[in-house]
Amino acid sequence: PIEGVDVAIDPLDELGRPTGNPTTEPDISGEVCIRADHVRDGYDRLWVTDHAASQPAGWHRSGDIGHFDTAGRLWIEGRLVHVISTGGGPVSPVAIEHAARSLPAVDLAAAVGVGPTGTQQVVVVVAPADRPRRAGLASAALADGVRAAVDIDVAAVLAAPALPVDKRHNSKIDRTRVAAWAERVLSGERIGRM
Repeated sequence: PIEGVDVAIDPLDELGRPTGNPTTEPDISGEVCIRADHVRDGYDRLWVTDHAASQPAGWHRSGDIGHFDTAGRLWIEGRLVHVISTGGGPVSPVAIEHAARSLPAVDLAAAVGVGPTGTQQVVVVVAPADRPRRAGLASAALADGVRAAVDIDVAAVLAAPALPVDKRHNSKIDRTRVAAWAERVLSGERIGRM
């Protein structure tokens, strides 16, 4: 951070919620919190937003998750709303997606949670380089490749011709839509559009 700006990580609890105890310790994933004199500029008359983003007191909650490495560098791991809440604790999607995208057969990837909070299963949805005509379960070879590339148990690997993007950015994968689609597919519903 530049002079006059403090950055800390608010660790996540077992369900993926910030605990309210910001730290600068390395290798702890959580919500990125920022403290600086100018952080509240532009929040005039947005009292509810200001209050919600100011917990714990004095910090601005960014909505991003990340961690510091041992050299003090900040690594962003995704958005808090996209944390996968597994039985083994919270999992952030970005590292899984980067690992899946390292495969030559994968153009895009989204890691999402399917199931109830606290017991979600990790599902990876990929847009393969050869763009299948229809969405559904990935081929056994592609699924095996994705599972070998990522460092976590993956319950299912699905393939789709394309992944939807957030309409506000037109580049960020809309993990919320992908997760809802994956849940429908895995529950046995007819495979439709995302």
